[in-house]
Amino acid sequence: MTMTAFLACRGIWHQRRQGAAAACAVAMVASCAVARVHDEPGRTAAAAAPSATVAGTPPPLPVLGYQLNGVAAVSATSAWAVGTTNRITLHVIGWDGRAWQRVRLPGAGYLNGVAAVSAADAWAVGAGRGNTALAEHWNGTAWTPVAIPSTGGPAILHAVAAVSPRDVWAVGGTNFTGQTVILRWNGTAWARVASPTPPGRYSELDGVTATSATSAWAVGYTVTTTDKKIPLIEHWNGTAWRQVPSPALPAGGALRGVAATSVNNAWAVGSSTGALIERWTGTVWTVVHGPALAMGALEGVTARSDTSAWAVGINLARSQGQRTVIERWNGTSWALVPSPAMGSLASLTATSARNAWAVGSFTGSATGIIERWDGSSWTCMSAPSTAGPCPPG
Repeated sequence: MTMTAFLACRGIWHQRRQGAAAACAVAMVASCAVARVHDEPGRTAAAAAPSATVAGTPPPLPVLGYQLNGVAAVSATSAWAVGTTNRITLHVIGWDGRAWQRVRLPGAGYLNGVAAVSAADAWAVGAGRGNTALAEHWNGTAWTPVAIPSTGGPAILHAVAAVSPRDVWAVGGTNFTGQTVILRWNGTAWARVASPTPPGRYSELDGVTATSATSAWAVGYTVTTTDKKIPLIEHWNGTAWRQVPSPALPAGGALRGVAATSVNNAWAVGSSTGALIERWTGTVWTVVHGPALAMGALEGVTARSDTSAWAVGINLARSQGQRTVIERWNGTSWALVPSPAMGSLASLTATSARNAWAVGSFTGSATGIIERWDGSSWTCMSAPSTAGPCPPG
């Protein structure tokens, strides 16, 4: 397979994992599935040195690589975005309040999620060579790989959430046996924690959030023996992970992201016959209707309170092309907010009413998207192969 075809496959596989398979040609999807199983990432490319800037002009954005899968921030001057480059190397960029800068990481593979406790304490997770589960830690000076327990074979970590420096969760799934994977960091080492895997052909966890040492949520999906995909929700009560019923969806579906602000307020997003939003209010999960996106999927969610939440994803309606989607919860309803980029958004984070970030990948190019909320509108900070605004939608 040529590099061009392989990069196309990586993009299509990412869309398939995020529930957008309808956009892909059947033949290409079939070949891409094979490419992913036999993926062997290459060597890490040297990180580009920060570019000099002219006084009074905005600093240029580093080349963003192929796609950005996760973003986390602790303040307006400290944020991280992670993903993979077009050379299948670990991809991390950091925001210092003025510019995004590429940070060199050892090893090869791709990163799916990132969580930050402080400017000097962050975690990124994904998969390394041979699809082995991977965790990287930032100590304020450098990113370094941290040993994780055996998962019994190839596995991928999809998301990470941090409560404190001594309480971090990472979730994912095993490649061939289809078992859910949950790991916990106690400040010294990672340990695997027992997690439910429902009966079926395959299960995985794609999102995780935690509000305390005794309350955490993980979401994903299960493929049944009849090949129907159904949402999977699990909860940590301080002692064990337990499966929690998700609302019945006749057409099936999958959950990709989850966020919580308290034991009585959590959101989960994904896709069913279109974009899917579910809410926990302390007793049961219920479907909450948002803007009609019959050909859409939501891939990430973040929340700051009962009355403030954001969700991002993609709209695949032919009349609009493959366009990024951003929705906002105001305490009463979800509404679409203008998003300037063509492509898909995979993750977002918010530190205040005036500071939020969303990341993803552009349509038709091997370039990541970064969008920022300043309290009044979302603006794009990246464009294919250049620094500057997004191309007109």
